[in-house]
Amino acid sequence: MKSFLFNVEGMTCGGCKSKIVNKLESQVKTIEVDLDDKTVKVSSETLSGMAIKKEIEELGFTITKMSKTD
Repeated sequence: MKSFLFNVEGMTCGGCKSKIVNKLESQVKTIEVDLDDKTVKVSSETLSGMAIKKEIEELGFTITKMSKTD
């Protein structure tokens, strides 16, 4: 399983969090959104980091940093 941490610009409220969770939850194993730190942590067995980044950016958010975590 691969885990990624994304720094996301533009997340400001629970609605933003819900948009991201609803978009990704059926495609990933775990997802954690932290509005205070403006981060999204995702674990996936199938999606690459770039694929997850693209999914988040399609919602109108900007990824400022992406890192792989273990």
